[in-house]
Amino acid sequence: MPAANALQRARTKPYGETFRCPGGALCLDFCNSGQGARNRNGVEWLADCGDLLVWLEAAGALGAAQAKRFDEAARAAPARAGALLARAIELRETLRQVFEARVRGETPPREALARLESEHARGAAFARLAWRHGRGVWELDPSVTDPDALLQPIVQSAFELLTSEALARVRRCGNPTCYWLFIDETRNRSRRWCEMASCGNVLKVRRHRERARAAGARGG
Repeated sequence: MPAANALQRARTKPYGETFRCPGGALCLDFCNSGQGARNRNGVEWLADCGDLLVWLEAAGALGAAQAKRFDEAARAAPARAGALLARAIELRETLRQVFEARVRGETPPREALARLESEHARGAAFARLAWRHGRGVWELDPSVTDPDALLQPIVQSAFELLTSEALARVRRCGNPTCYWLFIDETRNRSRRWCEMASCGNVLKVRRHRERARAAGARGG
């Protein structure tokens, strides 16, 4: 298919759970889009710049019109778009290193923090201070079309979370084969699963079967 259809093509892919990455913050959602985030099977959800654009649009970081303009700019400079995708994947891994270190009670690697600082400085040129719901919000300028601006909303979300009280509530799913991160917003900080409908039920069924087998072995 011609490159001109990259964004449209990405929108029609059978993503399954690709856009259902509920972490409670855009930066955690982005972490949860990662390669093998559930089963380490090596499948990359964000295979090209079109995928990245559609993910950002689905996550609410871009409007449809702006995503289209970014797509046109990326198609006009494919090498630059490829470099941007590589930066996005590196950023995702950097965010995972930082937030997983926090979950373990460790200090994130200095090089990971330095990469976030660099991306934040790079994206600041594309942001503006807007007034939303009675307060100032630092956000991506909707008139920007430079592909280098695409990562700004993710990095801004990361800085907001890293410097907020909500950071203490960041958790990793209790399913040992799931790598999703989320903000535990329960009053008593008791949330254990990324989603009860998926990992929570899987672990409950597994433990029920283990108890049933153990009871059967004792009865036999």
